[in-house]
Amino acid sequence: MTQEAVSIASFDTGYSADSTEFCPISSHSRYLTCGTYQLTDEQQENVRVRKGKIYLFDMNKSSALDPEQVIETPAVLDMKWSHSPIQDKPTLGVVDAMGGFRLYGFEQDKLISTGHVQATDDPSILCLSLDWANRVNKDDCRVVTSHSDGQLSILAPEQGGEYATISQWQGHDLEAWIAAFNYWNTNIIYSGADDGLFKGWDTRMPEIPTFTYKRHLMGVTTMQSSPHKEHVLATGSYDEHVYFWDTRSMRAPVNSFQTPGGGIWRLKWHPTRDNLLLSASMHAGAFVLDVNNETSFDTQLKTSFLDHKSMAYGADWSFEDPDLIASCSFYDHIMHLWKSN
Repeated sequence: MTQEAVSIASFDTGYSADSTEFCPISSHSRYLTCGTYQLTDEQQENVRVRKGKIYLFDMNKSSALDPEQVIETPAVLDMKWSHSPIQDKPTLGVVDAMGGFRLYGFEQDKLISTGHVQATDDPSILCLSLDWANRVNKDDCRVVTSHSDGQLSILAPEQGGEYATISQWQGHDLEAWIAAFNYWNTNIIYSGADDGLFKGWDTRMPEIPTFTYKRHLMGVTTMQSSPHKEHVLATGSYDEHVYFWDTRSMRAPVNSFQTPGGGIWRLKWHPTRDNLLLSASMHAGAFVLDVNNETSFDTQLKTSFLDHKSMAYGADWSFEDPDLIASCSFYDHIMHLWKSN
């Protein structure tokens, strides 16, 4: 029996909302960020300017959705918190519409800019996604980014702590919507693109993919390695299907599940419950899936959240309250809080 969740609070983000991320660091797990994207009529170098804002919220405040801080930035395409402090600060990584990778670290209770790397000199190329290597191995602080021209990049801290691009290559011919680490073997990354191709890469020899599959029927938009089970990977697509893979044998997925529609933009495994998977499903809303990942990966729809009136691009689990979810949608520029139970 599928439950239908209701909004317990909401926030109008002004600009279109596309990313919500709870901080995973225990000292700061009460904090939530939301990133936005707005295409303006202004032009720079014959490219329309895309503006963004990052909102910081404190979930422990009685007025939780009054922003603690608003940061003006180029339009945000993706955000992820590092799972270990960077230079002793809980740190948010952000990729933007100017091909930039930006770092924001906590100083007391505010985020300050702690770094910026330009992935490309071409202002028309967007940085579309990022992932941190340190979800399981907390000492590996590398970042992978994907780009609208199909390129993939690996960034790493240099001796002084500043991030720099250490590897970049042409991964796809069309927009590389997503790139993600295998959290259990961070020499391996995966990528997906608008051409429907799902690829694997060894960062020690990134010129040639370790595999190329066209299993999804449309563009591959999201993937995440399970932080709980070593060989489990979930991928999602505009085709509305989640595929579950055993990374020891990537010839074919172990199982699949068709979500209620809308196309999938983000998949997030629960921080502590290894069977729960959250999907931001664009036109259809957001969903919690119950995955039997002991054997068959048989999957059932556990909870639906249908209050979004536009494309739900962002969704994330709280690391403090195991049932709390934040999700956001684009053209109605809104972020909702809701419970999975």
